[in-house]
Amino acid sequence: MPTNIINKLLLQLAESWNGWGMLLYVVITLTISAVLSALIGLERYRKGENAGIRTHALLALGCCFLMIVSIWALRIIPNLVDVTKYDASRIPAAVISGVGFLGAGVIIKDRFTVKGLSTATTLWICSGIGLATGAGFVLEAIIATVITMLVVFVRNRIIIGIDRNAPHVVVTAIPGYPIIEAINNVCNKNGINLKNTEITALDNNILEVKAFFPYHINKHLLQYFVIEMKKIEEVKYANIVMKNNAENYDQGPHES
Repeated sequence: MPTNIINKLLLQLAESWNGWGMLLYVVITLTISAVLSALIGLERYRKGENAGIRTHALLALGCCFLMIVSIWALRIIPNLVDVTKYDASRIPAAVISGVGFLGAGVIIKDRFTVKGLSTATTLWICSGIGLATGAGFVLEAIIATVITMLVVFVRNRIIIGIDRNAPHVVVTAIPGYPIIEAINNVCNKNGINLKNTEITALDNNILEVKAFFPYHINKHLLQYFVIEMKKIEEVKYANIVMKNNAENYDQGPHES
């Protein structure tokens, strides 16, 4: 039974105009699912994730199409399968399991950190949005999209606020040097939990990187991180900033 006016109208559309209504139903639902998931993918793209707008949109589009086939195949081609053995939930169930493999592909585990969990989750949610849209639950899919975007954006704002008050190390290097990669290598090598990085462009093409660490990190571990960074010849400056205590710990001259 239709749950709302939109669902009812789509159901009526699919069963009208001698099959042409079904074609229009497919066009509308595929477009809506792709657009809704592209909005979620846009946030992932802004974060620099590999799975961005295109991946999220195509995933939802595929799930939507499979849901349409699962639900409407029996009505359109009644002799296609045995009615007594037909289960419209089989394809959606298989889709959900299959998306798990896609999500696993975007999860990257370094030695001490795991990245890509949020992207894998948004991909999984987009599969649900596609399935819901294909079933005609457009309003429900829109609500799920709005809530997902609110969770992602609000979470990012909160995390950014927390990180900016967390202890961090300011690092600069000569132009062209892959400073982010060097920071990650030092952290991974020594088991230091790096939470986030923030990049600012300075004069003469020099990049200033703020490497943020957990609130309760040992100060001596931070000092060791700075010492290791200063051992790199291309690093021009490295210093600890503790905003919560309004302290700036100078680690002395550069060790090159």
